[in-house]
Parts: sequence; structure tokens; C-alpha cells
Amino acid sequence: MATATQTTEEPRPTFDPSVIAPSNMDDPPPPAPRRRSGLRRLVWLTLIAAAGAAVAAKTGYLPIRRTLVKTPMQRVSRLQIPVTFNARGSLESGRNREVVNRVEGQNRIIFLANDGSTVKKGDLLIELDSSSLRDKLTTERITVQTAAAELQSAVKTREVAEFSLNEYEGGTYPSTKLDADIALKLAKTNLVQAAQRYDWSTSMYQKGLVARSQSVADRDSKANCEITLDRSQGKIAVLENYTKRKKIIELTAAVAKARSDELSKAAKLALEETKKKKYETLIERCKMFAPVDGLVVHNNEASMRPGSQQELLQEGAMARENQVLIKIPDPGSMRVNAKLDESIVSRIPAGSKARIRIDALPGSGLDGKVTAVQQMADPITRETPEIRLYTALIGLDGQNPSLRPGMTAQVEIFVRESEPVVAVPSEAVLEIGNEAFVYVDSDQGPLRRGIRLGGGNGRLIEVVEGLAEGESVSLAPMRLMTDDEKRRAFSTVATSAHDWH
Repeated sequence: MATATQTTEEPRPTFDPSVIAPSNMDDPPPPAPRRRSGLRRLVWLTLIAAAGAAVAAKTGYLPIRRTLVKTPMQRVSRLQIPVTFNARGSLESGRNREVVNRVEGQNRIIFLANDGSTVKKGDLLIELDSSSLRDKLTTERITVQTAAAELQSAVKTREVAEFSLNEYEGGTYPSTKLDADIALKLAKTNLVQAAQRYDWSTSMYQKGLVARSQSVADRDSKANCEITLDRSQGKIAVLENYTKRKKIIELTAAVAKARSDELSKAAKLALEETKKKKYETLIERCKMFAPVDGLVVHNNEASMRPGSQQELLQEGAMARENQVLIKIPDPGSMRVNAKLDESIVSRIPAGSKARIRIDALPGSGLDGKVTAVQQMADPITRETPEIRLYTALIGLDGQNPSLRPGMTAQVEIFVRESEPVVAVPSEAVLEIGNEAFVYVDSDQGPLRRGIRLGGGNGRLIEVVEGLAEGESVSLAPMRLMTDDEKRRAFSTVATSAHDWH
């Protein structure tokens, strides 16, 4: 490993006391120093600097910088490095017991268990404002009572109609029919008697035993009996053919109407009972209890997304129907929900090994593997519509009791071993803006050289262009930068960050 060389300096002229020693005023002044050699040297230095700048512009080398600073050096070699991809994500549970709002419409939250609190099964987690539902329940109970009274009235009306039909068929009609039959028999009997008297009085009149008036009276009596018989027979015919049928139809229709009205009232009562039961159930659902023991996690993922219109879950916020309000994760099935850029998602198959570091637990390192990579991209946000991210789920091989849902994590996904490539340690590379460079050892000292990077794994970085096997690079490039170079570099970084924001 070459060491840095000292910067050479021009030899200083030796001190000559006679130059400044006192002398006589009459002595001639000393001759002026020769300046031709100094001017020639300045011209040559200018030409060399211009040539160096031209070479740097063509080759990517910066001018030679000699320094007294010594840094550790690393020989460049070809290595077989693992190809990894880095991603960020957050912890979540693979199995969650969700508390879902089953109250229709939107209702205000009046009680909410603290996020991160520990609860027991049956503890109250959320209570929604049920005042409007209670008002509706009171009104519905009155409606149910009215519907029940109307149903009872309809039942009585139907019973009366059925009773009237049965009364006519079993009482009124037989009685009327019996009276008509008796009248018919009586008319027949009277007619027979009247006919006999008429025959007798006619025979007696012919013999001169009775007066003519008697015979005429018996004849008229016979005629009246015939008329009465005809009427009796007509009444029976009307009763059988018209009155009975009409009355039965009327009474049957009344029964049918009463039954229909009863069914309608019964259906209305059932509907109102259902509404009342629904309001009672909704009021009960306004209080949501913990289904299991565990940790309370407010479901605020959608609210935290940029551009989301969903209100943050808190007391006083509105909760909509079927909204997942709280999750109680299973601590024994924690996983990482990581976001992958579209440029690498196709290169990470399910089953790839991963190394996870939890930001909240310094020094923590967990092994895992990619269990699934979603085929569809995550929803696009307004702030970054050009970015496409895909969700990858990384299961943990072991569980840590200190893990909590929502903790941020850095994930290093191991894909495969690369072919032998030119690689250097990551600490040897300086990246400023879109440029990367290293300090390469040379006979003149460390030279700054631009390079083009490939893949890496956080410890080693592939150098696609700019370095050759066998060269040595500094492992502390920042120490080789001048203050002016550092100011320019950090100024570039600050300008890029400002432009990015």
C-alpha cells in the first residue's frame, strides 16, 4: 500500500545579512535580482496545470493532490458478493382480530380505548353516540303498539265476518228455508181444502141446495189459495237461487277482506317489530368490546396516507358502517409490510431470505423470508403520482416480545450470489448528488476518480466502471478532501435537497 508523499516546496534563499546591513549613502545600490528564471518557471507551471486539467476532463481524474494525511487503503479485487435489495416497511401482525363498526350510517365516537393500551377480553373498546338511535327506538315502540292494536281490531273484524257467514249458513238460511217450506205446505193444504169446498158448493148449487153466492165465494177462495201457493213456491225458488247465493257471497267476501286486512296488519306489526329489534341491536352495537386479550391498535393506516380524506380515529371523529376501527394483533405472528420499487419487484421472488433491523430496537437483527409479493401496485398518491410501489410481506423466523405493530423496519432482501465483480467496501465510496468517486492510490499520492456503481449489499459495492483489479482505494476518503472540496460537495447536496423538496 502506497503512502502519501509530502508536498515539495521551492528552496528558500539563504539569509544574507549584508543585504539589510547599514552602508554608506554614497555606495552604489546593489544590482536588481534576475527574474527571467522565475518567469520561465511560472509559464511551465501554467502549462502543466492546463495539461492536467485537459487530462482530467478526458479521463475523469482530478489533478494530483499531495497531502500529508495518511488513510487506510484497500486493494481492489474481484469478489463474489451477494445481491441484495434494501426496502423500508413497518411491522404488522399476520393475524389480527378486527373490531368492525356494524352500526349503519355515520356515528360519532364518544369513547375510544387508548392506542397501544392492553385490554382483556370483554373490555370496552369503543362507544358510539346512540342518542339518535334511541329516539328512533322510542318512536318505533309507539308505532309497534299502534300496529298491535290495529291487528287486534282486524282479528275481531275477521272473527265477526266468519261468524256471520257461519250464522247464515247454519242458522238464518235454514230457518228461512223452513218457514218457506211450511208456508208452501200450508198453501197446498189450503188449496186442497178450498178446491174441495168449491167442488161441493158447485154440486150443491146445481142441485139447488145452496145459493149461487156460496159457490162463487168458494171459487174465489180456491183462487186465493192457488195464488198463495204460487207465492210460496216463488219465495222458495228466490231463496234457493238468489238470496242464499248472494248472502253467502257477501259474507264470504267480508270474511276474505277481514282476513286480508288481518294479514296486512300482522305484516305491518312484524315489520315494525323488526325495526324495533334492529334499533335495539344497533344500540347494543354502539358499544364494542374486546374479543380477546391483547394490544389495542387504532386502524389509522388509510388516514395517514398522503391525500387521504379519511378522518383520524379519535374521540369526536365520525365512524362509518363496516369501517375497521381497531385491530388486536396476534403477537406471535408478526411480519414486515415492506414497499418495493417497481424497478426491483420482479427480481424478488417469494421465499427470498431477508434480514430485518427494527429502528426502535437498535442492534436488533431478525431473520425472515419473503412470503408474498403483491401482483398489483399500491394506490397512487397525489403527492407522488409517478412512483409505483408494491407490497411485499416478510415473515419473521423468530418472534421478539418487544415487537409492536407500526414499528418501522429496514429490510435487506437476499436474492442471489453474483458473478465475481470488481467491488470495494462501501466506506471507500463518496456519493454527492448523482456522482460517485473514490480516492485511488498512485505514485503522486491519492487521486480522486469518478466511478459508476452497480449493485451492492450495504457492505460491498460493485464498481462497473472506473476501477481496475489490483488498484488501491482509500477507506477514509473524507479525510482526503480539502475544506474547499467539502464546502462544494455539501453545497451540492444542500442544493439537490432543496430542489427535491
